Amino acid sequence: MIKVIHKAINILEYLSTKPEGETLSAIAAHIGEKTTTVSNIVQVLAKRNYLERSDGKWTLGIGAYMLTGASHRYDRALCSKAEPILQRLAAQTAAEAVLSVWRGQERFVLLRASDKSSVTVNHNYPESKTVFHTATGMILLAEQTPAVIDAYIAENGIPGILQPTEDAVRQFRLSLEAYRRDGCYQREKGDIFEAAVSVHDSMGNLYAAIGIFLPLFRAQNKNGLIQSLRSAANELQAGISDRL
Repeated sequence: MIKVIHKAINILEYLSTKPEGETLSAIAAHIGEKTTTVSNIVQVLAKRNYLERSDGKWTLGIGAYMLTGASHRYDRALCSKAEPILQRLAAQTAAEAVLSVWRGQERFVLLRASDKSSVTVNHNYPESKTVFHTATGMILLAEQTPAVIDAYIAENGIPGILQPTEDAVRQFRLSLEAYRRDGCYQREKGDIFEAAVSVHDSMGNLYAAIGIFLPLFRAQNKNGLIQSLRSAANELQAGISDRL
């Protein structure tokens, strides 16, 4: 077991020097192990979001960046575009604004901005047990395929119900579909108002979500808050499209 841990760390350390990614065979050659052995370790690391695969190559996943408190380095281009947008959104709405992404059936926060115009990276990993706890989590889930949504419900139930009835699940799916069509989710949760909108790339694929939350007594103009939120998402979406 200890040897396997060392091998996993060797893989992570090696890939931390390869931002462009590396093939499985190259990883195996570098650490001096059989490809089958490395494949098994890599699959476990990928399941935990510590590695990701794209175009046949493995790179560090979002979990590795979150673990080190460097979430803004996971997608530097996205965070660079989003930082000033989040700052303005937080100042306009007197709220805390967040930028979140969906990876491996989890929601991850990359950036946070306060109404005092400060931006920080997220240090909590994971932040909550399910995506039901947050507005960005809900809109990100709503944008997933039916198969992904069904798998998530099977594992986590639905909000407030771990063993829901078929009718409850059907109603929840219908709610998610409504959020997806609108591209927005909002709710009052105790004395907090929170809302989130989805952000897509130029091909219409889900890219991220922007959310805000603030004390309910300061959310008198909810329509205005949603409008500011949508404007921020549109600005970020345009920036994403420009770089793709």
